Amino acid sequence: MIQGLKMPGRPPHLPEFLNPPVSEVAIGVQFRPPLGYQQIRAGEVWNLYRSDYPNAEEQSPLPPAFETFGPPRSQSQPPINFVSGATHDRFWFISESGAELIQFQDDRLMHNWREMGLPDNPYPRFEQMIAKFEAELTELGRYIKGLAPQDLQINQCEVTYINTIKVDELPDSRPSTWLRGLEMPTGAVEDFQYVFRRTIRDAKGHPSGRLTCEAVSAHTRDLEPVIRLTITARGAPPSSKISDAITYLKQGRDLIVLGFVEFTTDAAQAHWGRVK
Repeated sequence: MIQGLKMPGRPPHLPEFLNPPVSEVAIGVQFRPPLGYQQIRAGEVWNLYRSDYPNAEEQSPLPPAFETFGPPRSQSQPPINFVSGATHDRFWFISESGAELIQFQDDRLMHNWREMGLPDNPYPRFEQMIAKFEAELTELGRYIKGLAPQDLQINQCEVTYINTIKVDELPDSRPSTWLRGLEMPTGAVEDFQYVFRRTIRDAKGHPSGRLTCEAVSAHTRDLEPVIRLTITARGAPPSSKISDAITYLKQGRDLIVLGFVEFTTDAAQAHWGRVK
């Protein structure tokens, strides 16, 4: 069990909402597969977190993901394959309620919160999630150091916010009621998808990652119309240290929140109870 967590306050420069439309948040890092780890040891990793995440599921592995920069590769070139040797499954270690889970595979650790329509399951806020994730990542670092004299070699960090915007919550609602820059043609639009990316730069102005924003029309299981707004910050921290990864994740969250405010309308923000 992870104990003694320190919960820092919310940065004062960020806007805040009483009822944000966030439905899922994922915080994670990717790293070089550690020496001495084999999939038979997955149960040992689960035991690090099992008291808080007593349920487990096996999932298909996620492929390596890197934000790269430079001229685009020719379409005739074969795709780069970073995978060698045996492949490893991805494991979900799930809390009793199902609202929180840890995702682990040999090159990745992630912490997710899911709204899931559960009663008494408010978004726990990023400050609580990042404190938990730092403790979980530190615990994993101690474990892999016990396999061989090594530290986690973190190469990518990722924060994703998924917002489910219920279109019918405002009368005569259109996509442009909620999102800036989405003026649609006259007449009913059956569906839409809108994506843009921005470069994230480090302190020296060099590209280190990307902020990706995707808005897509969708429906709930009850056929309720929604807009699913997903914003992801992914990139390389300045070093492979856990402390630098946590700092990069916090900066990514800041970019996501500021991008959310920039992309959504004043009317939408008022509806979600913006207080600053």
